[in-house]
Amino acid sequence: MSHYQGSVPDTPHARSWKDTASCADRAVDAAIFHAGERNTEALRDARAVCSRCPVRTACLLAAYAEDDEWGMRAGLTPRQRKYFIRKADGNVPRAVADALEPTAALIRQIYFQYAEPIAGGHVLWTDRKQQIHVRGTSYTVNRLAWIAHHGIESRGHVKRTCEVEGCVAKACLTDQVPASRKKASV
Repeated sequence: MSHYQGSVPDTPHARSWKDTASCADRAVDAAIFHAGERNTEALRDARAVCSRCPVRTACLLAAYAEDDEWGMRAGLTPRQRKYFIRKADGNVPRAVADALEPTAALIRQIYFQYAEPIAGGHVLWTDRKQQIHVRGTSYTVNRLAWIAHHGIESRGHVKRTCEVEGCVAKACLTDQVPASRKKASV
C-alpha cells in the first residue's frame, strides 16, 4: 500500500467543448449570461458573444441535459429554450436543430431520418405524414426531399418520375415549372 501524499504530475485534461466556447475568454464578463431577461443590454452583449461561438450546439445540448433554468445558453434565454423543447415534444436534438440550424440543414436532417434506400437506387419515405411542417412552412414530402438533395427551393411542383410509390430519390424527382413561370422567364 502506498502512502504517497504528493501531488499528481501535470497531465493534460481532455478538451471539452467549454474550452473553446467564446464565453471562456477571460475578457468576457460572465455576469451577462445571468443578468436576466429584463436587462436588455446584457442580453444583447451575451447574444453577441454566443453568435460567434463555435460550440453553440454543444452548449445548447448541455443546457437541456443539465436542465439549466437560469442562464443564457447558446444565445437563448431559459424561456426560449423551454419554447423550443415544448415545440419539439421533448425531443432534444430536434429542439436544438429548430433553434440553431438553418432551415435547409434542418430539412436535410428530417429527410435522412425518414428516407430509407431500397434496391434499384430508390429511396422510400418511411413516415406516414405527407405534409411536414418546418418553421411555420408546410412542405410536401417531395418538396422536402428536393430541398434536402439540392439545398434550394424548387421552382415549381416537385413530382416523382418513377413508378415506385413513395420514392424520394434524387434521380426520381423532377421540378415541374408552371407554364406561367416558363413564359415569364423567356
